[in-house]
Amino acid sequence: LFETFATEGIPTPHSSSLPDLITTSTKTKKEDRMNTTLRTLIAVSTLGLSLYAHADSASINYRHSFTEDDSIHSDRIKLNYRMDSGLGFGAEIKYKTAGDREDVAYDNMVNNGHEFTVDYNHKLSAKSTLTPAFQMDSSKDATTYKFGLKYSYKISDTWYVASRVRHDARSLDRDQIDHSKEDRAKDNQNTTRLEGWLGYTPKGPWAFEYQYIHFSTDYIRYDNKKSDYEQNLIIKYKLNKQWAPFMEVGDIKVNSYTDDRQARWRLGIQYNFM
Repeated sequence: LFETFATEGIPTPHSSSLPDLITTSTKTKKEDRMNTTLRTLIAVSTLGLSLYAHADSASINYRHSFTEDDSIHSDRIKLNYRMDSGLGFGAEIKYKTAGDREDVAYDNMVNNGHEFTVDYNHKLSAKSTLTPAFQMDSSKDATTYKFGLKYSYKISDTWYVASRVRHDARSLDRDQIDHSKEDRAKDNQNTTRLEGWLGYTPKGPWAFEYQYIHFSTDYIRYDNKKSDYEQNLIIKYKLNKQWAPFMEVGDIKVNSYTDDRQARWRLGIQYNFM
């Protein structure tokens, strides 16, 4: 979109000491990170404004996450748009606490990647929908291309089920690839996800959803195996037509080499524009 180049006040070896040069270098790196984040926000906002004018439904979703065992905090902001035709778009930016600091939230936050989604809701009947989707999730080390197909079925006014198969192809930065590492630890990686949902939406403001995910991979993911699973329970409360806070409790792995599990807590809120 645009970049700002600062050319004034840059010290030279003849006019500044070594500490001054180091300080300037550190500031420059911080400014570069801030400019990258600003460009991402501007791009997402521009996309959002252009789609909003033609959207049948639109929302913004904020979510804070905390993992119980490693005590890591992270955040996500996501924009969603759905056209009358069924075509949908999503843009997501993610942040986390820098380094390995535990139990620290909203301090020294760094970019944790961004994701773009395009999908299409194809109505098979009044009760069933088929949704093909493509997602591109990028970070500083890799880009993951996600190809999915989801089937949703409304059992009644209060119950629904859904299932999805998705293939994730993670393409690692070429400069970091090391074929000597076993089990593709430093190589491109592939994951197949099989997912299922069961939802309950009684009359009133409350809504409940259970999700199960099974992972099949070509690398060591959990308990020294090339497979893994996750479970999530989501509780939503609709304050009005616009605001809906939610909470999620997940059962996820701790690392790739033990069978230890941990809870993942998520709190968030969604605002619906229309």
